[in-house]
Amino acid sequence: MSHSHSNIHARERRAQALALWGWPVAMGLLSIFGLLAALVYDGWGDTVSSVALAIPVLVIVWFGWVRKPARQGNDD
Repeated sequence: MSHSHSNIHARERRAQALALWGWPVAMGLLSIFGLLAALVYDGWGDTVSSVALAIPVLVIVWFGWVRKPARQGNDD
């Protein structure tokens, strides 16, 4: 296997991992940020914390209850 072929394969694996784990990691980091802001800051930190913690909840509500699932195959 050539060096360039292995680089292409590694880039494809990174792209697949990012596609799979990108949003869950982003939601986790946003939650951590919100929790830390609530613990460390007062006043405006409470507002920032509320927004940061509400976003993952709204995403869960959207994808869990509001959005209609895509149809899979033929239901006949």
